[in-house]
Amino acid sequence: MISREILIYGAGGAGRQLAFALSLDKNPDTAWKLEGFIDDTKRQGEIVNGIRVLGAMDYLKNYSGNIAVSIVANPLVRRELILKIRKNAKIKFPLVISSHAIVSPHVELGEGCIVSPLDVVQPNSKFGDFVWMNGQSRIGHDAIIGGYTTIFSGVLICGGVSIGSGCVIGAGAIILPKRNIGDGSIIGAGTLVTKDIPLGVTAFGVPAKIIRKIKKI
Repeated sequence: MISREILIYGAGGAGRQLAFALSLDKNPDTAWKLEGFIDDTKRQGEIVNGIRVLGAMDYLKNYSGNIAVSIVANPLVRRELILKIRKNAKIKFPLVISSHAIVSPHVELGEGCIVSPLDVVQPNSKFGDFVWMNGQSRIGHDAIIGGYTTIFSGVLICGGVSIGSGCVIGAGAIILPKRNIGDGSIIGAGTLVTKDIPLGVTAFGVPAKIIRKIKKI
């Protein structure tokens, strides 16, 4: 039997939002049992929205079980954090799919992906590892989302879109069908992507325009 107990790494806004999402599932066969937060700030021992902050990274040295990583704003930070956590081979990064999301059975989701309430993922889409969907976003058919990409709230990614790894798609962005976004690029909130976006840039506006290059991706 698969353990349904889980920790959330990060007691900030994204972590608290994820905790709330988990609480919405009342089915004892599918619901996650949240044991507590792990947080590297000086919050150890605090109660946050009724959930205890159990400790920081050191807490995980002897931990055996499931964890969801809710550090979402910077994919590079999330990747580095997960590499540290992986040093304990007893820790697992399960798929966390909200009971209030709509996800086709014909999709591929990588390790540690998180799909939040009111998200929609259409058939034959494919996610790399540790993709985070932040709620009320829609992924069209045959879309490809690279690992460690963050998709904020209210995003529309149309059919056949390809997004590279380590990207950030800002709230309310729209990406038109079959457009490509390169690794590490940031799409600003409310942006309309009508043409391909190269790797390692920030794009913003309606339609999207490249406003700067990113030094590290």
